[in-house]
Amino acid sequence: MKHLSVLLFVLLISMASCTIQKEEIVEKTVKENEAYSFQPKPLDDEWSNWLVGKWKVISGHTDFIEGEAESVEESNEEVAAGFTIEPCLNGQFLIWKSWNEIGEMTAEEKKELKEALKKTTKVSDDELERFVNMPYKSVLIQTICPKTGERIAYCFDSQRLYGQGTGRLEANKEIMEWKWSGIGRGVTSIGIIEKINDNKFSVGHKYTLPDGNTMEEKLDIARTE
Repeated sequence: MKHLSVLLFVLLISMASCTIQKEEIVEKTVKENEAYSFQPKPLDDEWSNWLVGKWKVISGHTDFIEGEAESVEESNEEVAAGFTIEPCLNGQFLIWKSWNEIGEMTAEEKKELKEALKKTTKVSDDELERFVNMPYKSVLIQTICPKTGERIAYCFDSQRLYGQGTGRLEANKEIMEWKWSGIGRGVTSIGIIEKINDNKFSVGHKYTLPDGNTMEEKLDIARTE
């Protein structure tokens, strides 16, 4: 019985010691993260509020640079595609959902798209054929780190491409650095959203491919709602 009492005493002392250590760790963590809020307020910054709405791509072009060779695909015609941006998860995040009203592509359009993709990918003709016959969709989830104020985003698409971006605001621009995985493993990029006015912005994206080649894309986007 005496041995059991001693054992219980030792266990109680050990538990008390652990509790004190845990309390010290918690207090230290709280002090280190004084700027962090256990329950942050919903996103309410000017930039996030401005982004909310439905946006349509009105024009764009892509430049693919391989060594010293450069090809440009450009269209000034309206494109029936864009994004719906809305708050989610009690307003802690913005979610970008792509939408499109693109009908069946013509055989010539499919051919041009496959030829462009062959310059940046190493996939089979069968895979390219399947790709051009399926609608493209993407989801981007974005927030602000409550501790650092850094802008954070995660993007996923119907090709199982996914990426993580971190960035900042500079005047009327949001600058994000991205690392891509999935079929885009090894690709990095810098994306810049530039606010033109309350109802228009441009998106510029420069991708660096694993082989060192680069691809640049720019879209002009207008608010519809």
